[in-house]
Amino acid sequence: MCAIVVGLHLVASAAGARAGHTPPKTHAMALDSVAATVADDLLRGASIPTGRPVVLRSSAPGDCLDLLTNQLVDRLRAQSVTVRLVAVTLEDSSAAMPAGADGDGHPLHLDLQVEGSGVSYLRRIGSFPFGTKGYERLAAMRANATLLDPANGEVLWTRSSTGSATDLVPKGDVVYAASGSGRLNPLVPRGGTRWLEPMIVVGVVTGLVVLFYSNRN
Repeated sequence: MCAIVVGLHLVASAAGARAGHTPPKTHAMALDSVAATVADDLLRGASIPTGRPVVLRSSAPGDCLDLLTNQLVDRLRAQSVTVRLVAVTLEDSSAAMPAGADGDGHPLHLDLQVEGSGVSYLRRIGSFPFGTKGYERLAAMRANATLLDPANGEVLWTRSSTGSATDLVPKGDVVYAASGSGRLNPLVPRGGTRWLEPMIVVGVVTGLVVLFYSNRN
């Protein structure tokens, strides 16, 4: 399974030891929360025939897909559905496994595809009068799921879902947010000073006005 999931709670526990400070979610945690929302949406109102095991097939294994796969497995098992995981190549993704090949009799196939997912920083959040308070972060995922019966090629249902969430990562927690998150390491927006220029101009003009009236008096 996904390596980045293993250390999620360990990382959170270590950071939580800092007294008086609640750390933000790591990038993996943020995306995992979105994956949970997407999994709920994909299975909402979707029926699984009673007594039929499900072979969950994914054609593009990776960190983000594993997060969603874990969420789906948990929800299917909570519904007393027997679940197996099979990784297939893109060339084999459309090929049907022989019905009952595993001895359980006519397993269904749940084909899963993550079209896009990731974590990124949207913008820098400044603090008054200067400096950086933190960075606005976006975690997003879009996925498709199709349940079919390989015995006759019937598509029982197909669904798609998109989930996203934004939060604030304080400047001092940027390193922590990236910890234990594998390849989920978005670039941090560079802070700008363009907002200082009009303030400097206003200050200079104000100083000249004060100096002008002081000289007149």
